[in-house]
Amino acid sequence: MRPFAPKPVARIWGGSALGFGPGVGEVWLAEEPLLLKLLDPAEWLSVQVHPPHPYALRVEGKPGKYEAWYVLAPGEIVYGFARALPPEEVRRRAQEGTLGEVLRRVRVERGQVVYLPAGVVHALGPGVRVYEVQTPSDLTYRLYDYGRPRELHLERALEVARLRPTPLPPVRPRPVAGGELLLKTPHFRLYRFPLQGERLFRTQRPLLLTLLEGEAEVCGERRLPPFTFLLEPGEGLCLRGEGLFLGASPGGSKPLQ
Repeated sequence: MRPFAPKPVARIWGGSALGFGPGVGEVWLAEEPLLLKLLDPAEWLSVQVHPPHPYALRVEGKPGKYEAWYVLAPGEIVYGFARALPPEEVRRRAQEGTLGEVLRRVRVERGQVVYLPAGVVHALGPGVRVYEVQTPSDLTYRLYDYGRPRELHLERALEVARLRPTPLPPVRPRPVAGGELLLKTPHFRLYRFPLQGERLFRTQRPLLLTLLEGEAEVCGERRLPPFTFLLEPGEGLCLRGEGLFLGASPGGSKPLQ
């Protein structure tokens, strides 16, 4: 079992609900084999898109980025466009500051899972706290940033963005030992495990576990949210307590027994 120390990151859009002081918009929970974060926006995040692996490897020389959100507090997000758009209109609206008029806003609720494959234009709205799991890549192309003085990446974003309405993929939890498989993608799996008393985890592949609610005894120590640790292949661990864990495993692995 390998624990990770949380890394608070101040952001210009950051809130104060993560317990690390005002302005801390992100807390990095783990950086390998997946990147895990908590996000707390007090303002709209930039409208952005991530490149797929083939494009990123060809143009940037490194892998692309795929991610998902587990919603901790409800609100609005951007997920794609309200109608199909030509690249020229997207470019013009991004430059004029009217892109928001053609974005699709979606209400999300606590406990909902939102999958964000590469190519989907997206943004988090104010107060929508999330747990984020993503492939370990920093490739983000900004289309629009509400007038904030940060670099935009319009041309590259337009090369990879889906410029049409994109349905929010349905998420149908499936029972697994001790919990639920919330999301299965080619890049990672996301699990939810309630802890009520004692729970034994066994893993065949790397499994990251984050305590989101309650408290747990891990290897004889009392742990509180957002305690995060990695179970390596072949490891087993007994947890005791009352709370809720999220689990993330890379690739198409089948980590639980």
